[in-house]
Amino acid sequence: MKPFYLKFMLFSIVTLLSTNTPADTFKGKTLISQFTPSAVNIDGKIDPVWRNAAQSEIKTAMSCDLKAASTDCSVSGRASSLWDGVALYLLIEVIDPDIFTKGRMPADNDGVEIYFDLYNDKNDKYLEDDWQICITANGAISGKGAYQERVKEFAVAPSYDSNDKQVGYKVELALFIGGIPIKNNTPIGIEFSISDASSSTKKCMSWIFWSDGNNRGLDDNRRWGVVTLAGHDEKSPLAPDTYILNKNIKKAEALPKGIWKTETELNDALASAKNGVMSADQSEIDRCSNILDAALKNLRRKGKFPDPMDLPEIKTLPDPFTFFNGSKVKSREEWDMRRDEIKELAQYYEYGSMPGKPDSVTARLTDKGIEITVTDNGKTVTITGLLTLPTVEQCGKEGPYPVIVSIDFWPMKPNEIFLKSGYAVLSITYSSAASDDYEHKGAFYSLYPYDVTTGNDAGTLLAWAWAASRGVDALEYLDKNNPEIKGKIDLNKLVVTGFSRCGKAALAAGLFDNRFKVVSPGASGCGGAAVYRYISSGNEYVWGVSPGNEVLPDKIRHQGHNSNEMLARFLNYPRIYETTTHGYGEMLPYDHHEILAAIAPRAVLITTATDDYANNAEGDAIGLEGAKPVYKFLNAEKMLGLNIRTTGEKNPYGFGDGHWQSDTQMQNLVDFSNMVFFGTPLPSEQQKVFYSNPYYPTFEKYYGGIESMMPWIKNVPSHN
Repeated sequence: MKPFYLKFMLFSIVTLLSTNTPADTFKGKTLISQFTPSAVNIDGKIDPVWRNAAQSEIKTAMSCDLKAASTDCSVSGRASSLWDGVALYLLIEVIDPDIFTKGRMPADNDGVEIYFDLYNDKNDKYLEDDWQICITANGAISGKGAYQERVKEFAVAPSYDSNDKQVGYKVELALFIGGIPIKNNTPIGIEFSISDASSSTKKCMSWIFWSDGNNRGLDDNRRWGVVTLAGHDEKSPLAPDTYILNKNIKKAEALPKGIWKTETELNDALASAKNGVMSADQSEIDRCSNILDAALKNLRRKGKFPDPMDLPEIKTLPDPFTFFNGSKVKSREEWDMRRDEIKELAQYYEYGSMPGKPDSVTARLTDKGIEITVTDNGKTVTITGLLTLPTVEQCGKEGPYPVIVSIDFWPMKPNEIFLKSGYAVLSITYSSAASDDYEHKGAFYSLYPYDVTTGNDAGTLLAWAWAASRGVDALEYLDKNNPEIKGKIDLNKLVVTGFSRCGKAALAAGLFDNRFKVVSPGASGCGGAAVYRYISSGNEYVWGVSPGNEVLPDKIRHQGHNSNEMLARFLNYPRIYETTTHGYGEMLPYDHHEILAAIAPRAVLITTATDDYANNAEGDAIGLEGAKPVYKFLNAEKMLGLNIRTTGEKNPYGFGDGHWQSDTQMQNLVDFSNMVFFGTPLPSEQQKVFYSNPYYPTFEKYYGGIESMMPWIKNVPSHN
């Protein structure tokens, strides 16, 4: 497996340049939105009502990469706004003599982008109220966040000079703004940008901004401007606003039935809401909305364990030595019971249920790789991958070879370090087991169809972990039935690993399958080795400042298919990024240090990097500290290590951040595994890497120290 970096390209400028001016000292422009007593006709024409609107110029031109001001850009624009109590109206007039709209990506076309921070948080993180709209000069719309439910209507029309030559275009749109106070002086965070594409180069040449040329997109809205509602006489009735009520109606209608302890209150509230939405009386609309909102909040899931809404708040890391019923672990035998309980809780509240071993698993090697055939419940499916064995010429020895089972984005050829070290590698193609989306397709879901009403709502992380276990079944089959493989692999010496979301899956595979003796989640972060309750946004270290990282609300918003549907209930709706802890999931009865602990005394090597801001490396390190007492209790302290890259190694693939694994880290995995499998001593320098924690000194500064984070550490049971 070669080190690699998976980067999801956005069509806009959301992750570009930082600025020399501190964001908290910068104030963007203000656009006054004038009240209008009647709705605006959205047709791309400048109707007389727009004469009452203030205008603000969009003229700060930057090069397409945002590294410098653009000195030869002839494109500019101006923005205007109106509001009527239901909608915010925007008009963006663009002057552009060269219109190009055939670019491959939306940003490579002439068009406008509008960024919204509905609650005007001015936060350096992409929150649930932040969204982005991209509208090209020919009327194609796309975006990120909640833009689809917020756009009421829009129109694009060309602008001509007196000679009927097109000299630009106009973008007019109406946006629902329900959910915030609809009154004078209400601020809404907003930013405008214009993409200047060239018909000769067929790509974007410049960006023209309203407030600031150092726009950071949705990742940081502190440098955006503000549109402020104004002009209402505070006496005349506003247009009835049914946005929130309609949203709650849709939410209630979409809920699966039969999984709640009672649905009577919801059904009654829904019937009332459907009548209320027809009312012209805002107080009646609000009353129905509040009743329906309360009914939604009062829903409780049926099941073996309490609904998340009924669980006690735990602001620090939960005690791995305390059972769910509050009793304490006192012996090794009781720890075995507690381990099973942690696995049960993790399946119930996060992963979904892991199926039992299937009826049969067979495998065959082909020119393209390996085909693993799984039969269960009368159905048969296939998982694909690639199996590579080292040669005597590569590693200087014959088998049987330990095997690294790697959950990968595609069938990957192994890193030469693994082969030269005498390790076979089985690369499992994660998408053959489960699609990386909400479609719930793939081998796993063909055998175990997704259905939340029956409790079969396992997330894709569990499905990919299941595939890794089927990979081991396949190796067992080949060892017995394929002469080319028989005797060449050591099935008692198995490693499971993966990178990024596949690292999260590798941790799950290690949790649920005891055959993996070494578990190495790579850059797994949130939902992997990192705990949910502690995050590192803004924390200062010797090597720099953490700009933020993936957290539980991000995981639910962007990768909700990774988990079951219960996990989302641990967030605070509608502001899912609000929390009373240093992190999130304060009602969760466990955290991921306990996932690590439940693997003990088998070995875990957490692979991460201090400059990887797609991953919460500090959270990984906290997970390690939270699991250490359990490893000590089981006399297995050396079986838990941190494979962290802190030297600022240059990424050989030229990518701009630390979301990758180095050859040194690959070699560390081999050496750690050799220690576990063969008792090979580790050099002192390598021991310093595995068994020290560069984040430890900051715990006192930000969280009050390890005893504040883990108050139970003073009373752990003595190991035996």
